[in-house]
Order: sequence, then structure tokens, then C-alpha cells
Amino acid sequence: MFSDEAGQVTVSDATVTRTVIGAVRENAVRHGDRAAVRDARQELGFSRLAAVVPAAAAGLLRRGVRPGDVGAIHLEGACDFTLALHTVTAAGAVPVPLPPGGSASELARMMTDCGARFLLTGGETAAASLAATERSYVRQVFAFGEAPGATPFARLVSAGRSVSGEPAAEGEAGPLDAGIDPLGDLALRLCDPPEEFTHADRLADLYRLAGSVGMGESDVLVCGRRELPVATWVGLIDLCLTHGATFAATAGSGVGPLADAIERHEATIAVVTPAELRALTYDHDPVRKPGMRLLVTGTPDPEIVRACRERNGWTVSPLD
Repeated sequence: MFSDEAGQVTVSDATVTRTVIGAVRENAVRHGDRAAVRDARQELGFSRLAAVVPAAAAGLLRRGVRPGDVGAIHLEGACDFTLALHTVTAAGAVPVPLPPGGSASELARMMTDCGARFLLTGGETAAASLAATERSYVRQVFAFGEAPGATPFARLVSAGRSVSGEPAAEGEAGPLDAGIDPLGDLALRLCDPPEEFTHADRLADLYRLAGSVGMGESDVLVCGRRELPVATWVGLIDLCLTHGATFAATAGSGVGPLADAIERHEATIAVVTPAELRALTYDHDPVRKPGMRLLVTGTPDPEIVRACRERNGWTVSPLD
């Protein structure tokens, strides 16, 4: 999926949704509903992800969402975030992730600046984002769980299924996937700082990460959200989805939740900041997980790298 016959990395004319959800379907055949994404509250399996995204995207279309429309995503958990992100792109719309901890005024400004017409929210983020919609162009809100005035995400899924229970629109990945221009149409928009990514851009980032991380289907990658650029967070989730690996989000920031997640999820790979690398090496009891790989979001100190290898038996390399 990531190289041609000569082994050279190539960017095809596929969209992000076709590439990622197509791989998810293949992994669902091989692994069933094995965990694709985990967070503090739930687990999302490959089979469920492959079934829900096309149906929910068809539900968005039936609710009037059109290709090129902007959809804001304000969610904390990695499982709901993954479903929301790929549902929006499968419908041909443009996802704009918003910071989970943003205030209502900050969120309203971001929604207005990006021109969001609909919102996906839920859980503890819903109160702030629902308040923000009153000062934005958002006209439809879809929520994971119950939220006042919002359409439940589950209803989108139901609306997008035919009488037989299959997705209402056929295709490998989503209802409008085949009509998207990978080079010109956006697959991700960020607010602070403003940045835009086409489908081709996101696929190029995915291929780059694949070469840097060297992931296999037996890997479990643990990663915190707040320490990473949004595009990298999204790319690492998609990297796990395409390779049949498991992405596990930490329950909070700092070395404590990170170490807990490494042990709880039996991680083989963890993404850390230089500060977390130092803390894991010197300030925290050794984690009993030999052979693990750490990917550092910066240039690690060689002395700390050496100490980490000697103390924990881990390899350390930069996340390029």
C-alpha cells in the first residue's frame, strides 16, 4: 500500500478515506473486531470502524452536508475522534479538529474563522462547543451520546443504512470518495496556526511516518494528544489503522499517565517528548516492558538515550 514494485514510496490518486478505510476493511477481515483504537473510556475495533464510517457519512449527506463543507470536530477521546474524522472526509467534507480544552469564546472564533457549517462533539467537550455554536455559522450539531439540541451520532449511522442493514451508498470507503480530487480538495484544516492539507498532503505524511516508525500489525502505539501537533496525532492514528496495529491514547498529560498506559496496553512503541524521556529515565520507577521503542518529538540528549537503554532496555529515536 505504501510503495510500488520497485520499493519506492509513491503518492497515488487515492483519497485518505479510500486508503485508510480500505486498509481497515482488510484488517477487519484478518483480525475481526480486534482493537484499532483505545482511549480511557472505550475501544474501537476494526470491524466496527469499517462498518460505521461509510454509513455515518451517508447519514451526513442525507442531512444536507455537501462536498467541501467544513465540519468542526470537538472531541476528547481518540475513538470518537477517529470515527468523526473519517466520517467527515468520507462525506467529501473538510474536518477541522478543535482543541478539547478550548473555551467557548475561543471555539466560536475558530469555528467562524474556518467557516464551519456543522459540528461533531460529545462528552465533556459538548458544553463549550454547543455554547460556541451560538456565535458561529454552525447550523447542525451531531453528538456522541446525548447533548441538548444535537442529533446523536448513532442516528446518523442508522440514517445511512439501507433496509438490509448495509451502507446506503456503495464504494470502498465512502459515498463521495470517488469524486474527490486528491490534489486539490482538502482533507484537513487546522486553526492555530492556520494550515491546510489536501488528501495528497495527508497521504504523503502517512507514507513519511510509515518509513520513520517501521510499524507492524502486532504493534501497540501509546501516544498523548496535547504534546503533539494535530497533524502528527492524526497521522499516527492513521498509520496504526493502515498497518493493523493498535493506537492507544494516554489518559492525561505527563509521565505518570504515559507510564501507566505503556503497562496497561502492553505497548511496543511510545511517543514521548524530551521531557518525558528524561522523566521516564531518571524520575520514574522502571517500567517492566523490555524491548520497547520510544519515538521522541525532538532531538534527544545522547546521554539520556544511553541511560534509558541501560535502565529500561528500550531503543530511542526521533519521530521525524
